[in-house]
Amino acid sequence: MSRSGNNQIVSVVLWDVVPVIGTYYVCRALSVSEYAAMLTAASVGFLRVAYVAVRQRRFDGFAAFMGVVFGVGMILSLLTGDAKFLLAIKSVTTAVAGLIFLCSCVAGRPAAFAVAKRFGAEDADTARRWDVLYAAEPMFRRTYLVMTLVWGIALLVESAVRLPLVHWLPTDVMAGLSSILLVATIGLLGAWSAWYGKRGEEAAKKASSSEAGSRNAVPARALSDD
Repeated sequence: MSRSGNNQIVSVVLWDVVPVIGTYYVCRALSVSEYAAMLTAASVGFLRVAYVAVRQRRFDGFAAFMGVVFGVGMILSLLTGDAKFLLAIKSVTTAVAGLIFLCSCVAGRPAAFAVAKRFGAEDADTARRWDVLYAAEPMFRRTYLVMTLVWGIALLVESAVRLPLVHWLPTDVMAGLSSILLVATIGLLGAWSAWYGKRGEEAAKKASSSEAGSRNAVPARALSDD
């Protein structure tokens, strides 16, 4: 993964994950109820997303997804008053994200390509180079189709694993473990995607060079025949 991609992932963990987990456990240390602590932690996450959107004057797809995760969780927790239900909502949102990845494959616009450009492209030139390869090389498009399928299936599996853990383990354990599970899943997917995407780019470049060489060889052959 590129250095900029690593920096962005570290930034997400430090500013979007750690404050939420930390807020929950600080509240619990102050004898706040599980439900109130979960609601406060979700509020911190939502405010963080809103702050970034206002500061950057944009609300991109990733920020929108995070906002939906925290917003839906807060609304449903207010309706149910159940801390475990709020934890289970993370499985619902993760499953929805997995389904979005799979549906993007059906629509012919694999979501992993947009994610790769956001977190993996070192600069605007790299993103433009990927756009050109994506438009010209079927092999490069196939790389991101496979990547998107893997992300979709992995997120569905992660959501399925969380649900029984929410039921079996104490809320105080799952409040941290739930976020760690998601971050670990995304981290492993990101590392694999960086390796697989680089391999796909190199293969696409070789295919493009071979094709260009074949086209140039045809006129030369025709001249020698004449």
